[in-house]
Amino acid sequence: MKCARCGNSDPSLFYRGHRGYYCRKCIRFSRILLEEEPESPEYEVARGCQDHFFSFRLSREQLLASKMCADCAETDDVLLHCVCGSGKTEIAVEAIGRYLSQGKKVAYAISRKEVVIELGQRFSKIFPNARVTAVYGGHHEETFGDLIVCTCHQLYRYYRTFDLLILDEVDAFPLKGDEALMNVALNSCRGKVIFSTATVDSSLKKILDRRVYKKVCLYRRPSGRPLPLPKVIFLPDLLFPLCLIFLMRQCETPCIIFVSSRKQCTFLYRLFSPFFSCTYVYSDLKEREENIRAFREGRFRFIFSTTVLERGITIPNVSVIILMKKGIFDESSLIQMLGRVDRGIEVSNGKAFLLTERKDEAVVRTLNGLKEVNTYR
Repeated sequence: MKCARCGNSDPSLFYRGHRGYYCRKCIRFSRILLEEEPESPEYEVARGCQDHFFSFRLSREQLLASKMCADCAETDDVLLHCVCGSGKTEIAVEAIGRYLSQGKKVAYAISRKEVVIELGQRFSKIFPNARVTAVYGGHHEETFGDLIVCTCHQLYRYYRTFDLLILDEVDAFPLKGDEALMNVALNSCRGKVIFSTATVDSSLKKILDRRVYKKVCLYRRPSGRPLPLPKVIFLPDLLFPLCLIFLMRQCETPCIIFVSSRKQCTFLYRLFSPFFSCTYVYSDLKEREENIRAFREGRFRFIFSTTVLERGITIPNVSVIILMKKGIFDESSLIQMLGRVDRGIEVSNGKAFLLTERKDEAVVRTLNGLKEVNTYR
């Protein structure tokens, strides 16, 4: 017994209904019988979509990585390992263009809906002759296109459909730790996969060990500046609010303050909002998009956030403060949070601070990883 969609072979996770056995491990996507093969949508892909246009120039390192990624993706899977802010999306564009020019089907999958919307708009400008379709929860009336930009969960609609699949932020939620979703994602592709990430953890290594792939690395941002190292401050977590007051008063730029839970996020917002220009955000907050937009537009100087802002957001000249809780943030999350600082070409005054009770393993690995990457300059 094996599910064709998610790869489940545990007999206890199959249930016999009146039509036969179906898989319970991936039933959250839709019910699929054991003897059924998931449907693969058929649609025409336009040719001549390979021309792409950037509103800016890629750096020499980005151009080299882009060509190498496109060359490797013609014959093998690719691990695209790039530091935060180095332009992983732009580096994948040439590979996308080559596949589209051959009339092949391409998907770009990422975790968050907001990033899907933004990337859908960007790809529409980069590939003006292609039909770019964004698919995410609550917006799947149209599921066909030359280039599908979607959340990872929407890949269940496309069994063995794509000739090229780019899995962005493959080290993060929701793909990380969800074997069924990862298998659903991989089974949406009948061709090559580009695994795009800033950190390679043990779970990703296990997946790559079962595949033939080539590695393309870029350890330098377009600005050429080293990745910012945080100033680590050791103190009991009860003193975090007092330290925050000092840091917020000294801060000269907009600032994202990362916290470990929704409860802490709302508590600190209520505590500080009478004295500072601040807002807050977490994943299921009703005003989530409105509060993020207000912070982007400069209507607030500070935003308290859970990990919802750790990826897929670029705000010029921003600082970051992380309130570290042991066992909550891993190396991948810390690197992504710190990666919000000093993005882009323009000189930034942003700074990074890490408040923690002790220098645990995740903090040590993060600091060592950032220092190691900076040596490649």
